[in-house]
Amino acid sequence: MPEYYFSARDQQGKALSGQRNALSAEDLANQLISEGLIPLDISARAGKKSGATSTPSTPKKWFVPKVTLNDLHIFCHQMYSLIHAGIPVASAITRLAETTRNKTLAEALQKVVISLNKGSSLNVAMRQFPDIFSDFFLNLIVIGENTGNLDNIFLHLAEYLEMEVDITKKVKSALRYPIMVIGAIIIALLIINVFVIPAFAKLYANMHGILPLPTRILLATSNFIIHYWHLLIGIIVFATWAIRAYIRSPKGAIQWGKIQLKIPIVGWLIHRILLTRFARLLSLVLRAGITAVEGIQMVGASTNNAYMSLQIQGVTDLIAKGNTISAAIDKTHLFPPLIIQMIILGEESGTIDHLLDEVADYYQREIDYDIVRLSDTIEPILLVIIGGMVLILALGVFLPTWNLASLVKQQ
Repeated sequence: MPEYYFSARDQQGKALSGQRNALSAEDLANQLISEGLIPLDISARAGKKSGATSTPSTPKKWFVPKVTLNDLHIFCHQMYSLIHAGIPVASAITRLAETTRNKTLAEALQKVVISLNKGSSLNVAMRQFPDIFSDFFLNLIVIGENTGNLDNIFLHLAEYLEMEVDITKKVKSALRYPIMVIGAIIIALLIINVFVIPAFAKLYANMHGILPLPTRILLATSNFIIHYWHLLIGIIVFATWAIRAYIRSPKGAIQWGKIQLKIPIVGWLIHRILLTRFARLLSLVLRAGITAVEGIQMVGASTNNAYMSLQIQGVTDLIAKGNTISAAIDKTHLFPPLIIQMIILGEESGTIDHLLDEVADYYQREIDYDIVRLSDTIEPILLVIIGGMVLILALGVFLPTWNLASLVKQQ
């Protein structure tokens, strides 16, 4: 029987982990739920075989279409409409599996339906696909199933995902032009270094001329690119791998999260996006009936910034010690006075979820303005970079040409 590692949470929010034998990951999830636990992650033990009874591994598929935020947004909105209309969950998912254009999501939904027909709950059936459905997503599904409010949970998820899709589209749109310009600059530099500069070097070598310093620098760069391009590619690949590996480590992820908030020009935009996500998600979980401490824990794990997640974890510790939500959040120094004041008003009036929604709406409007300002800021910077390139090339390539006449006269 295969062995699985698992992590779960009990009804008091205490984290548990361990390993057990089970027929499948779904079977283990059912065992944990029957014991009053909420499964968070289940993975097969690497290298563990089940002998002659083991099933052949599924061939790995290449170029599998990714399930995007927009795919999930459409799925959640359609699930809300179908469940709200009184259609059973299994029937609703069956219909969506037949109509969705994303093959990866369609295959996942088909397997979810199979699990539902075998008696699994929706959240357990969906836990087979952690790359599609996040822990935050699944925890809300658990709440919806337990409270009989699954349709509204899907509606809230659809609204949140719509916000994420909108922000992602606007950021990509703002960065498209700079990326194209930078790409064109890199291509131009390669062409100049590989073809133009060597031609000038041969011309001056035949005339026994002494090349100016800017030209010699360009020539050395060109020579390195032409003769050691494989080494250059190796350095780039290794550096990329090393940076990615460090960022994926616990310490590196926290450090990278901190750096993101301090990146010139875009750091403030990233910060506001994280604040918007925090306010919207916390409002969502509070409306779903989750306690403040558990809700903030869930939101902290879903911010996509390890440094901010660590700070939010500190908020839950302070709340557990008796601090109010506003006082605990204020001590992180990550949240502006607007959010603190709105939470204080919410604590006094009992409408934190509603006021957090207003905060998220405000910051979403600010993000729209910030994205426009980002485009206006990047364009002159690119012009300066292009101007600097032209100046360097003019000095390096054309300065010797201006001395050509004097060299000819000397001969």
